[in-house]
Amino acid sequence: MNKRLVRALCISAATCLGGSLTASAADLTVHIANIEQSTGSILIGLYDSAETFLNPKGMRDSMKLDAHKDGVSYTFHDLPEGDYAISVFHDQDGDGKLKKNFMGIPREPIGMSRDAKGSYGPPQYSDAVFTLPKTGTDLTITLY
Repeated sequence: MNKRLVRALCISAATCLGGSLTASAADLTVHIANIEQSTGSILIGLYDSAETFLNPKGMRDSMKLDAHKDGVSYTFHDLPEGDYAISVFHDQDGDGKLKKNFMGIPREPIGMSRDAKGSYGPPQYSDAVFTLPKTGTDLTITLY
């Protein structure tokens, strides 16, 4: 084979492989509802394991958005298909920390994927986990 044909085949193979890798990346759009006031920020944490769930250092990704009473949305791009969980809180005072009372109960609105709620403590990963398909998905999380 001549060099031009080999080069063309290599470029063609690389293009095909690159296209298939890109096709397997999914987008996850998260809509946050029931925002009672347009002050502060909405903080979204994306987790991909039970071991790191609700640990700020264990987030796969995160986003901070300005709060709006109409709701806010954010899209995480190019995620591999698989299992994820999301936690959200409305940081009303903008200090970057979830306010809790003396018993550890949140004093600022929170929400989780699958509307997971804890009983006698925070929700578990198994309560909030969802599967992101190759085609991507949209989720709505309602703050409470």
